Amino acid sequence: MTSAIMQLPQSEIQRINSAVDQYNTLVHFVKRSLRDGLDFGKIKGCGEKPILFKPGAEKIATLFRLRESLERLEAVKDWTGQTFGEPFFNFEYKCTLKDCNGDVVAECVGSCNSWEEKYRYRQAQRVCPSCGAVAIKRSGYEDRQTGDKGWYCHTKSGGCNAKFHSADPAIIGQEQGKVPNERVFDQVNTIDKMAQKRAFVGAVILAANASNFFAVEHSELETIDADFEPKESIAEAQSMRRISVEVIEDVDPAQQNRDRIQAIIKHTGHTLQEVRKLAGKGAEAMSPSEMDLLIDTLLIDLAQTRHVPPLLSRRLLSEIRSEQPQITDDNLRLRLLDRCDTALSEQVPSRPQSEYVGAVSIS
Repeated sequence: MTSAIMQLPQSEIQRINSAVDQYNTLVHFVKRSLRDGLDFGKIKGCGEKPILFKPGAEKIATLFRLRESLERLEAVKDWTGQTFGEPFFNFEYKCTLKDCNGDVVAECVGSCNSWEEKYRYRQAQRVCPSCGAVAIKRSGYEDRQTGDKGWYCHTKSGGCNAKFHSADPAIIGQEQGKVPNERVFDQVNTIDKMAQKRAFVGAVILAANASNFFAVEHSELETIDADFEPKESIAEAQSMRRISVEVIEDVDPAQQNRDRIQAIIKHTGHTLQEVRKLAGKGAEAMSPSEMDLLIDTLLIDLAQTRHVPPLLSRRLLSEIRSEQPQITDDNLRLRLLDRCDTALSEQVPSRPQSEYVGAVSIS
């Protein structure tokens, strides 16, 4: 009897379940490691979906061992406005993310220009004609001699306490509200860096399949596209289940075991001779459960290089396998290292505070 719902080759099952494992890894990582307000957050005008900030994108890239490379596609620098009628700057970059094997995982193009509202304009405020401080306020009281509710330069805002008549042209003649930004030249480097950041964050979201959680941070005034996936709360995201299938063997089990060994020792640093000694038999003679035990042993050795006790790493491996019984070896490795780092950080003892009586420590 079988409860299979479909028939698939083993290689296809591995591909599907590897994608499931990656999603589950991201769910656990977002809940355990990313911080609201620092790594992601909501921005006014961008809807309810959280925006992934660059620090969060960097952590996700580190989790999945992604390496970035940036290529500048375009750079327009019209300092005098000769071409566009006013100074104009535009930068466009393509970010490419590769895995540890050098294979391209995702690419994304990001751009930024000085005609975006946050760079093209500024909010003009009244400045004091006497000291130049942005500290002009309207008085709420009438002058005792003239009865005029004039203007004054607020000292607590850095002003000089100068007084001005309510109709003084030096005050009311100043332009207010949204005005062209005459200092856009100070923001050229910021615009360049923003284009790079947008390309990187977008590529990370594509590589990690994280669009269900995050939108890309563009600017406060930009409306995020309305065709993103369902708005699932990060706190309520659930792990996905692996598929139930009837396996059609299309790979020799012995070769499968050898492939697993070759793939894992690239990360653990073991040699084939060491693996053979640990296994006590050849790959062709090992069952799936024996292979899992061998993989666990190699990962425990890897954890020891990070000063993680074998007993702790064995317990963590048991927890991960109970959560995801058929997790792939590579995702098992990533989850183990993440949990080892967390466990070690929680075990670091805090330094006791000294207590004093008079000038004598009694700690």
